[in-house]
Formats: sequence, C-alpha cells, structure tokens
Amino acid sequence: MTFEIRNMQDNEAQVVADMVHGLARDLSLNIVPHLTGKILLESLDLVNVVVAAEQGKLLGACLSLMTFSTFRASKGVYVVDLFVAAAARNRNVGEALLRETARRGKVRGAKFVKLEVDVTNAGGARFYERLGFKKKLEDR
Repeated sequence: MTFEIRNMQDNEAQVVADMVHGLARDLSLNIVPHLTGKILLESLDLVNVVVAAEQGKLLGACLSLMTFSTFRASKGVYVVDLFVAAAARNRNVGEALLRETARRGKVRGAKFVKLEVDVTNAGGARFYERLGFKKKLEDR
C-alpha cells in the first residue's frame, strides 16, 4: 500500500502531538514535551505540519517553521520535529515528509533547510547525512 503526503487535518492534531511525545520517549530524553493537539492547532499560524498517511492512519509527521538567516541573507525552513512510527520506518516516509517540507519552503522563497539532531539520535543523524545534510559543530 502507498502512503500519501499532505497537510495535517485539524482532527489529527492530537495524534501529531502524541508523535512528538513518542519522539522524546524513543530517544529516552529527560524532557516531556508540553505540546498538545489544542496548542498545535492554536499555533498553525507559525508551524507547518505535513503528515504521511495510509488508509486514514498517520505514519509520520514533519513540523517546520519558516526562518531567516542574516548571514545568508535568505529565507529558510527550520525542521522542528520529524517523526515516523516504528512500524513505518524503512519505507522512505521520513524522506518523503522532509522533501515535501523543503518543497513547500522553496515555494515560499526558502534557500536552505536547517535542523537539529539530538546527540543520542545516531539513526537520525545517519538518515540526515544520507540525504546530504552536514554537521555544523560550531552551532551550539
């Protein structure tokens, strides 16, 4: 079965919030996200949420913001969170979500994509490196 990439629907906001909580759990972070579906819906003027769905079930989500780099003097996309359910991994869901997020940013004038990877997330780091992202140790 093929998944689709699309905007999050309002009735999926809590599922996306739960994915963010799942990301923190998967990484064994000592942080509990405060995000709720209600807060996510109230923040859609700032955050872009793209989801991957298959037969009505969400497989993953990418949350991003438009940003601006003074050093580059250009707009960019900042990926806040990218999560793919364990059962949907290795199906190119994450790459499809990231590519759609980048495409939407480009339509809005973005010239770059920026993201952060938790130091404990070796799999995530490998994923982003495979897609051509470079580690910048000078950022703190």
